[in-house]
Amino acid sequence: MAEKKNAASKNKTVKKTTNVVSEKAPAKKQETKNTSKKTAAKKELKKVETKKEIVKEEKVVDTYASKIKKEKKKTKLRVWFEGLSLEQIIIGGIIIIAILLIVLIFVSTKNTKTKNGDDIVVSVDGKTITANELYKELKAQNGRNVAINLIDEYILNKEYKTTDDMKKSADQTIESYKNTYGDNYEAFLEYNGISGNKELKELLIKNNKLTLVTEDYIKDNLTDKEMKKYYENNIYGDISAKHILISFDYKDDATDEEKEAAENDAKAKAEEIIEKLKNGEDFSTLAKEYSTDEGSKENGGDLGYFNTGDMVEEFEEAAYKLDVNEYTTKPVKTTYGYHIIMKTGQKEKPSYSKAKETIIEKLVEQKKSEDNTISVKAMVALREKYNMKIKDKTVKSDYDDYIKEATTTTTTNSN
Repeated sequence: MAEKKNAASKNKTVKKTTNVVSEKAPAKKQETKNTSKKTAAKKELKKVETKKEIVKEEKVVDTYASKIKKEKKKTKLRVWFEGLSLEQIIIGGIIIIAILLIVLIFVSTKNTKTKNGDDIVVSVDGKTITANELYKELKAQNGRNVAINLIDEYILNKEYKTTDDMKKSADQTIESYKNTYGDNYEAFLEYNGISGNKELKELLIKNNKLTLVTEDYIKDNLTDKEMKKYYENNIYGDISAKHILISFDYKDDATDEEKEAAENDAKAKAEEIIEKLKNGEDFSTLAKEYSTDEGSKENGGDLGYFNTGDMVEEFEEAAYKLDVNEYTTKPVKTTYGYHIIMKTGQKEKPSYSKAKETIIEKLVEQKKSEDNTISVKAMVALREKYNMKIKDKTVKSDYDDYIKEATTTTTTNSN
């Protein structure tokens, strides 16, 4: 019975199970449908995700490819750059800098030009002064001087190199100015429009070169005829002489009356010595006793041999007129005082060929002193040598007028 009950209960269980299954069967069908939809959706989602991955991979590939291309480009640029020489790199840099400067200039001046394109230099209260207006005004006022100074500096430096002697001479002159003006040296520079020692030195060197231009110009224009004439009239053999000097005894701040009185006293003293010579007294002994020339008195007034140009003019003229062992019977006045001169020796006149260099030197100095426009003429000749041509009509007209006026010769008498 128990087995039957169990069997029956099993049957019931089976039935119940069957009933449960049968009852839930429709839900399972619905679930199957839903599952199919979900599966389809998942498949669609997977396809989309797959496409995204493919696109993403393609982008990665593209990015990688572009990086490779860039790397290749960089490599080529680097290879090209490394192949440049240092000179090519420097020139390239200069070109780039020049381009940048042009751009900067263009940008900076873009708003400083008139409608006509002329640069504006100054503007005030609506009034503008352009570069062209300024140039015309400056040219009218001082264009010739500025232009000629620039030209002269150029051709002087081409014609004459600056030597160590020129520099040394300029330095010595500057030191002399400093000693002369002392604490007023800077005021001296300022008064003459000179900024400092450097500019002064440049001016002194330029003046040295201007002197050379003048001297060379004179030498180039000397003729044999005038040199021989000078030889006949002015070249002598060396002479030797003694002298007794009686200086003027007055102070620097003496009045004209005091100076005149001192000169009269010196002359009277010299005349007394001449009387002693006439009475037979020895010249050398009198020189040691009375001469105020400390350099020669202990040697009896002996000056040794000299030629024209070595002594002051008045002294030479009197000495050359004397015969050997003859003395001046009247006192000879110079800036130093009154002299009594005795000629003690005479050498023969040198030949023309030996004296030629001296003749040229003498004539150069003579012509410089006689013609105060000679340096202007010398520079005109030098500019012509270098084919200077003034293109601007205003400057040329001003220059021509200046040269015409400046080369009007003014002469001085030369003994």
